[in-house]
Amino acid sequence: MQVTEAAYLVLKEHGEPMEVQDFLDETLRKLGMDREPKQAAKIYTDINLDVRFQYRGNAMWGLKEWLPKAVSRSSQRSQETAIDEVTGDAEEDEG
Repeated sequence: MQVTEAAYLVLKEHGEPMEVQDFLDETLRKLGMDREPKQAAKIYTDINLDVRFQYRGNAMWGLKEWLPKAVSRSSQRSQETAIDEVTGDAEEDEG
């Protein structure tokens, strides 16, 4: 199993962001490896390079898939137009 796959499974199974040291320990355990500085550094580097992971601050790591989906500009404009229609607000064109 690849390091990043093991790390992904650790977070997926945990279900919420983890403190980096616990995250590294669990990933190493899943891989059947002892904790060595070189191994921990490699895992840390690999998760930094993998787009599925996101640093959450305060030494916490999570999965990007847990973040809410971003609203695109076109759908945001459509929502604003729908709200304007409901409230009766309309922007006046100057010109």
